[in-house]
Amino acid sequence: MGCTSAKINEPLSQRLRQKASEIFKKLDIKGNGTIDKEGTEQFWKSNFAKLNTEALFEAVDFDKSGDITEEEWMAFWEIVKENGYSEEEINLELDELMDGKAWVQFKRVDRFLKIDEKRRGSRVKSIVQEEKKKLSIIQPARLQKSKTMQSEGHDMQQENQQES
Repeated sequence: MGCTSAKINEPLSQRLRQKASEIFKKLDIKGNGTIDKEGTEQFWKSNFAKLNTEALFEAVDFDKSGDITEEEWMAFWEIVKENGYSEEEINLELDELMDGKAWVQFKRVDRFLKIDEKRRGSRVKSIVQEEKKKLSIIQPARLQKSKTMQSEGHDMQQENQQES
C-alpha cells in the first residue's frame, strides 16, 4: 500500500471511524469489549490465521497486554491516517478486513511506532488517551440510543397486544 498526499492533520472521517468500529465488533468474538488472539484466529479461520493474528497484535496491541482495546484499535487507525495514508487507502484496507482478508503491514506506521518507543513522551499513548475520551463520549450515547430503541420496541409490542 503506497502513500498518497493525504491531509495528515485531519482525523479519520466519521464514516471510517464507524467502519473501523464495526470491524472491531466483528473481531470482538466474545463481546467483552476487547479483541483477543483466540477470537482473531476464529475470524481468519484458515486464512493464515496465526500469522495474521500475530501481525495484528504486533501492530495494534500497544501496551502488549495480549488484548486489543477499542481505544488501541481506533488509535491505530488514527495513526495510519496521521502517517500519510489516504482515506481511500484506509477504506480499502477496512473493506478487505471486513471480508476476512489478510492483515496488511503499514510500513510507515511500523517506523513511527519504533521511533515512538524511544521517545520520552509517547505520541502513541497520547493518541490512545484521546481515543479513550472520544469513546467515553460516544459509548453512553450509543447505550442510550439502544435503550430508547428497545423501549420503543417494547411499547410497540404492548400496543400490538392491546389491539389484538
